Amino acid sequence: MGVYVITGGTTGIGAATRLLLEDWGHEVFNIDYKGGDFQADLSCEEGVRAALKAVEERYPDGIDGLISNAGVGPTAPPETIFALNFYAGIEIAEGLRPLLKKKKGCCVMTSSNSITNDTVRMDWVELLTNLRNKERGLELARMIPREQAASVYSSSKRALARWVRRVSPAWAVDGMRINAVAPGNTSTPMTRGMTEEQRNFALMIPIPTRYGTKEFLEAEEIANAIAFLASRRASGINGVVLFVDGGIDALMRSERL
Repeated sequence: MGVYVITGGTTGIGAATRLLLEDWGHEVFNIDYKGGDFQADLSCEEGVRAALKAVEERYPDGIDGLISNAGVGPTAPPETIFALNFYAGIEIAEGLRPLLKKKKGCCVMTSSNSITNDTVRMDWVELLTNLRNKERGLELARMIPREQAASVYSSSKRALARWVRRVSPAWAVDGMRINAVAPGNTSTPMTRGMTEEQRNFALMIPIPTRYGTKEFLEAEEIANAIAFLASRRASGINGVVLFVDGGIDALMRSERL
């Protein structure tokens, strides 16, 4: 079976994905801040370099897939959000690309269905994806007030999804695929800590597949999509941002493809 590397595979969506891949018989190497096979803080340069070196030393013959899932939510400081959600994601993917190329592997990035909402700041997205200057990007983040963290979060995920779309042709030329999954509100350790008021706010627009309830999606539902995209069964899918949100994006943007 295959060898997969996952970031943020200790809890939540990452853990559900890791367990599913292992259940399918794959070897999964988990890089996480806590509880990983290799522990690293991917929000800093040292952590990213150490993680890449650990994978290179462990799997010199290549890997079959990368699940880039590590990230933080809109309650984190803006600098941490940009550093982990965007910069670390692309640095890990680009850093492991040579190992993926050896086995014509694939990459799946965890984005968010918030990439289409009104909190996205396109000027921030442009800076992240077009300037590609990490020092400048983090300098901007340090200037953003903490109360704008929701916009920082959605913008970081929008930038990540845009990056996936942009690089997908180049990856395909080398025999690899790269896609993103955009989850909606999902039951994870992060969301289980919400107050009732926060949960009601998050469900102001009901999840179509959960209509009539106050339920979020389950982590396993997102994991099913990630594992599928990472499998050979999805061999014809490249450069796609797959919304796994119970139909929220289709409800809100029914006229847009």
